[in-house]
Amino acid sequence: MKTTHFLASTVKAAFALAAVFTLSFAIASCSKDDDNEPKVPANTIVLDGVTMPIIDAGIDEDELNEGNYDIVLFVSENKGIKIMAGKEPHDGKTIDLTKKEPEHDDWYWSVECYNPELIFDTYGEPKTSYPVFMSGTLYVKLLGSEGGKPVFKIVLKNGKVKGEGEYGDGKEHTVSINWKGSLRLDDY
Repeated sequence: MKTTHFLASTVKAAFALAAVFTLSFAIASCSKDDDNEPKVPANTIVLDGVTMPIIDAGIDEDELNEGNYDIVLFVSENKGIKIMAGKEPHDGKTIDLTKKEPEHDDWYWSVECYNPELIFDTYGEPKTSYPVFMSGTLYVKLLGSEGGKPVFKIVLKNGKVKGEGEYGDGKEHTVSINWKGSLRLDDY
């Protein structure tokens, strides 16, 4: 009787332990795994698999004062990415670059890449013929200021895009951005 009770208790404990491990593995495998996303080094643009450091970054001062973000991230003197967004609809929010936005009164998102020729030009305004991305998200956040310059965090993840005709070179491109720093005030 004691042996049967002991064996039953042992089996019950082993089964409970196995259930805990199984549940732990199931939860771990279902959680978001950022390790599958390519790592983009700080303050760089990755375009078509080529990592390029951002050497200069600016924002239109007049537009910033109006609550609009007209930002250019340069990887050379004549090569870079221009990002446009509105403070009210976009600041601190993840933007789905595969969709046009609902109509509103503020700026719509835009991402444009040039080398110096136009590589792609996308725009989230509805009822326009501009393309959107095939995949990707954009995060733009004004963090504050440093030495009189605005400090931004800009992250474009898993971007895949193709602009044709007047909107690009007709080729499919991949793009990711990881920027956190101050932007020079300028007039674009």
